[in-house]
Amino acid sequence: MIRITGLSILIIWSFLLTETPAKQDTKKEAKTVKYFDTNLKRKDILGNEISSKDARQKNHFKVTYDAQGKVVSIEFIPPQKQGGKKMEKRELFPKPRPPFRYFEKWDPHSRALDEEVPEFKVGSRPFYRATFTDDEHVRTVEHFRKRNNLLWTYHIEWDKQMKDSKLSVLFNSHLPLTALDPHLYHPSLSEMKPGWIAQFRHNRLGRPLNTTVKDDIGNIYYFYDFIYRFETVGDSLNPINFKITTSKYYRADSSFMGKHELTFAVDNSLLKKSFFDDRGNITETIEYDFDPELNEVTILIRDPKGKIIHRQVMAK
Repeated sequence: MIRITGLSILIIWSFLLTETPAKQDTKKEAKTVKYFDTNLKRKDILGNEISSKDARQKNHFKVTYDAQGKVVSIEFIPPQKQGGKKMEKRELFPKPRPPFRYFEKWDPHSRALDEEVPEFKVGSRPFYRATFTDDEHVRTVEHFRKRNNLLWTYHIEWDKQMKDSKLSVLFNSHLPLTALDPHLYHPSLSEMKPGWIAQFRHNRLGRPLNTTVKDDIGNIYYFYDFIYRFETVGDSLNPINFKITTSKYYRADSSFMGKHELTFAVDNSLLKKSFFDDRGNITETIEYDFDPELNEVTILIRDPKGKIIHRQVMAK
């Protein structure tokens, strides 16, 4: 049995530069060495040996032994780089190809496009560029802020019967996940980067049940779960019905970060947002009061005790 002596293990996090030979000849690489304490034991680090082929796809430790079988060094190597070479990125989704059709409206959950426009009328306003598997089924929908400014792409994967589908959104920008839906997601857990993917799981009614955010290698960063219910207040003669959507958010390790509840009227207009911390304590409430005659909405923000801390009137 090979034993590692000493009280601590030096783990070198190696990021290899990919400079051209010409640059390497003329420029010295600056390095910084740091040391970190750890309670990890050898079995925690070296308990699951994998092949070099599998190591290309995973975070892993590379161990070097001397002729006597003693450990010389342990390197932590992320999956992006191996032996000074960048891993080739997998093409998770096919690149959209013509023929294209252009639209001004798109509902990703119902897979419905509306208000088609000819290409020559696409100007500096936002639009959607779509491709189809056939006359009825959408394959991809690219969302442009304006021409040549792609924000993200919706990819729809249909089953063989062309009845059920899976939705994924590939981001092409640094916009947060709240740009997809400002109410369903929370700003504290909505970071997105180019190449990151938001994958959706829906119920039979087309409502999202889960959104998972990962990169193109498969590393998960955070996810959301959604719960839907109806609530009735008042007596049986004058009932008032509400639709409640609860959005719960978690980090990649499933640690619960908090939740918020969206209260909708029967006409699907948003009435209130209630925010809770990871212990279930209310932290803030935002109320929306719509005035159909003035065509404006009054927004009230309340603290945990219900005191109004902000009031704003906006055109609807």
